[in-house]
Amino acid sequence: MKDSPRGGKILASLQQKRNLFHAQNSPNTLVRRVPPCLRGHRRVFFKPLPAWVEAEPRVARRMHGRASMHTHTRKTGCRGFTLVELLVVIAIIGTLVGLLLPAVQAARESARRTQCVNTMKQVSLACLNYENGRGRLPLALDTKNIFSWAPQVLPFLEEASMVAQYDTAVGWWLSPTNRPIVARQLNAVQCPSTPTLNRIQDKPETTTENKTGACGDYFTPTGVHPVDANVFLSLGEQITGDTRGALCWFSSGTNTNVAGLNNKGFANSKNSLKDITDGISKTILLAECAGREDVYRGRTKYAVDYNASGPLGKAIRARGGAWATTDNAFMIGSIKPWTSGSLPTLGDIPTAPAINSSNEWGHCFYAFHPGGANVAMADGSVQFLSDTTPLRLLCTLVTRAGGETAGIP
Repeated sequence: MKDSPRGGKILASLQQKRNLFHAQNSPNTLVRRVPPCLRGHRRVFFKPLPAWVEAEPRVARRMHGRASMHTHTRKTGCRGFTLVELLVVIAIIGTLVGLLLPAVQAARESARRTQCVNTMKQVSLACLNYENGRGRLPLALDTKNIFSWAPQVLPFLEEASMVAQYDTAVGWWLSPTNRPIVARQLNAVQCPSTPTLNRIQDKPETTTENKTGACGDYFTPTGVHPVDANVFLSLGEQITGDTRGALCWFSSGTNTNVAGLNNKGFANSKNSLKDITDGISKTILLAECAGREDVYRGRTKYAVDYNASGPLGKAIRARGGAWATTDNAFMIGSIKPWTSGSLPTLGDIPTAPAINSSNEWGHCFYAFHPGGANVAMADGSVQFLSDTTPLRLLCTLVTRAGGETAGIP
């Protein structure tokens, strides 16, 4: 059979299969086992062995570990990040955070400013409702009963229960009934952008109890200081007419020169919207003066110090911090600091009266909103005034009957 051509082919085929079988099962053939994680990619490669290994099979078996180093298995697993790649990713994330953080802060401030606008609108509408029911606006000062405009509008701010307990026959800080009332923190008089909320005024008194009460951030401009303001105005811009504000000073009795207001009939017992002849949409009713009793000049804070006992050794007070105090109403245009006897002070405010220049009593408007402050007009609207608004225009907007026609640009 093997002599025939067909028989030779069959024998050759059988010999080839037998040789292959012996090759696969020979101890001289080194096969690297594929780890379980790569079983889906099992590919075994045979590498010819040196002649001395063929002659010594036992040595080959003992050196199986070394021989496996010469075999090759394809690795297809995922590799990790290199240090450079990781640093690049961190840098990109840091850059994105740096770009997004100012936007987030701006969005938060925008929300706080909107909340401030809504709060001021509620207070201004409370004043208008008071005028509608009483025939006059709230009084900025009453030298007989010593209470400010704020307690008068509480019933229109859903605080009627507080007013029912309020004793108007004595000073706001004296009555045992009044003290817990004026110590209450009212959201209606606080700006959410103020860094320190829920502040307390605790001014020492020598003959009576301390003037203690919760602070607010809104006040009413009672007019323009005719002396100090004119120092910073040119001759053609000086205030010569009626300097009173919408909620102007009121003094009982015969005193017509409250706080040296140049004898312009300040014994006002009735201030109404009809007295605002400059236009209710062009006259400021309420404005921001935030952060009191601490003093702010620019964005520099000076902590309140009534007795000059602090590290600066100066008497420091913005004045008018408590929402119930009669000091929560003042004329704008002054640069003088609060004084307490002969104690040293910070000195005069170094800049002309301007928005966000200082929150000290009698100076101007002050807020923690970037670029300006909110004001509520006598028609109930709330406007934002830039801190670049000229002093003469501010005076025009504060006076109720100065004969000016200019409005907010």
